[in-house]
Amino acid sequence: MTFQLVDVLTIEAVERFTFSEVAKLCELSHEEAQELIDYGAIRSDDSEGTECFYSAQKLSVLQSACKQRRDYDLDLFSVVICVQYLENIADLKRQIELLQAVRRP
Repeated sequence: MTFQLVDVLTIEAVERFTFSEVAKLCELSHEEAQELIDYGAIRSDDSEGTECFYSAQKLSVLQSACKQRRDYDLDLFSVVICVQYLENIADLKRQIELLQAVRRP
């Protein structure tokens, strides 16, 4: 329980994460994380030299998908699909919030 709290605080305090940090926070091996990059589930936001960085928002989505993987014993390809759906849901929620903000008097 404390471990999850530390993860949430870390995500809120840091704007971007390295590949190694993403793998650790999502409880993935480096090979699994690389496979998710190859599938397109993890996309970097920017890079400096050879190091790629990932946003806290993308990390949060990936953590949710990886939790589903652990809870339901899913394969990595299922995580890719889960990430896509979670990203779509987050986008739709943002659109709803924008529409509600416009409609408020």
